[in-house]
Amino acid sequence: MAQADLDYVNMLKDVQQNELLLQELYSKTLEKMIVLERKNFVFTTLAKKISIPRKAGTKTWTVKRYLHLPVDLTAGKLAEGVSPTPMKVEGVKVSATIDQFGTYIEQTDVAEALHFDNIFGVYQPELARHAAETIERNILSHITGEASVRYTGSATSVDTVTTALAFSDIRRAWLRMKNYRRGGHSQFGGSPVLVAHINIIQDLIDDSALKDYIIVPGYDETPIKNGNLTQFKIYGIYFVETQVIDPALNAAQSPVYVYPSYLLGYDSYALLDLGGSGVSWHQKGFVPDSNDPLAQRATMGYKLWTNAKVLDPMAICVIYSTSAYSTALADFS
Repeated sequence: MAQADLDYVNMLKDVQQNELLLQELYSKTLEKMIVLERKNFVFTTLAKKISIPRKAGTKTWTVKRYLHLPVDLTAGKLAEGVSPTPMKVEGVKVSATIDQFGTYIEQTDVAEALHFDNIFGVYQPELARHAAETIERNILSHITGEASVRYTGSATSVDTVTTALAFSDIRRAWLRMKNYRRGGHSQFGGSPVLVAHINIIQDLIDDSALKDYIIVPGYDETPIKNGNLTQFKIYGIYFVETQVIDPALNAAQSPVYVYPSYLLGYDSYALLDLGGSGVSWHQKGFVPDSNDPLAQRATMGYKLWTNAKVLDPMAICVIYSTSAYSTALADFS
């Protein structure tokens, strides 16, 4: 073989070794998606569950609550031979209508033939998580507008909120519930529970009232050590953090963020479904039909029925506050 031919063969070997090989080495193990965990969907867990029967001909659920009879000693004192004024029987009606939600992903036959990964296999757990978050955020969208409301400090509206949440704000909200004869949450042994953003929990850990409360001989200092208040009872109130609550940028005082925190009492809101069903799955393979005559697309998705309704506005309170930790929202560039 001539020297020129040898040089060409050696050059070809070098090219094959250095340029024609796969440029990226993919791990056989996929990295976990950065998503909310199911443990963050606490509003779904804490709701009173209601099912509308299938084939009932309606999407609307209604319940009545009759009001108690107040005691009036003056009106109740009887005079001889005189009938007292009869008391009025009154009640309130609460109604909610369920809605259908769903979504799907699509894959082409070209992507399926050339792609390294099984896309549907990767995204099936993510779609299940997506369905759970859809239910959770739908609950929040309904209870936020129907619950009773409080603001920190001297604020009278969301636009005027300027102070962080303190234990005294939560205690006042709980005291208000008790004054109106509302009880605590059944899943927490009759105690109320505050569901708050992770930044708000850090504000509470900084509250001097917490240090005065727990830093005494023989008392558990778990919140300070762990940096959270999860499952810890303070002033008769339990605390749960969540990442589903989104703070809103206050346009009137930008860049101030305002956070809603939710104090939950007994049977304060309901989560509705249809016939006790959860998520239904629907998958279509590469099968020709009138809309896809060459079987070029496959799909996978879900449908579900859900909605939420506040049953007792006095048993659920939204407390609006700012946070000293709002800078954590923009710490990463």
